[in-house]
Amino acid sequence: MKMKKLVIAIALFTAMITFGASGISHAADKAAGKGAKAATPAAAPASAVAAAPGSYWDKWPAGKAKGPMPECGVNVLPLGGDDILQATVDTYCKLKPGAYESYINPAFKADYDKRAKKYADGKGGILVFKAIGAGFTTDFAGGKIVYDVIGLKDSKSIASKEKGHPLNPETCATCHAGFNKACEGGFCGNRMN
Repeated sequence: MKMKKLVIAIALFTAMITFGASGISHAADKAAGKGAKAATPAAAPASAVAAAPGSYWDKWPAGKAKGPMPECGVNVLPLGGDDILQATVDTYCKLKPGAYESYINPAFKADYDKRAKKYADGKGGILVFKAIGAGFTTDFAGGKIVYDVIGLKDSKSIASKEKGHPLNPETCATCHAGFNKACEGGFCGNRMN
């Protein structure tokens, strides 16, 4: 079992370094563990939560972030992970989001690769979790970063309004703005080359 957790943690570490899927504070995980009920999608068969045909990210190239979310209790720090990755695991593991895939808008790719601090308005990237039917988005409007959680069936927001909940965009924003500006510009995955 320890070997399985190690393999999962290493796979997640590699993927999260590349894309940085909304690593969130440990406080949000604690809040979610205290009976948070808002907007947590129920696990469903993949066929029931597959992205709707014609989803806006369908033609975007896949990002490098791809893999399973480790189980709660996996410590990624001794495996070479960082505080951002550990916060991500601690926040989302209770949701049991399953495997994930990332996509970056090709119009943003050059800026993403340069670790830009500002992006043009538009849809920037998405981290897709088919098992829970959710996508975590990073978009830009009026020169500001806009985080959301959308349903894969219809691309409509399923974000929680509950403060500290893992599916509350404010939780994403708090983490992405922290960690000594490692996620400056809105994305965390481009922080290391």
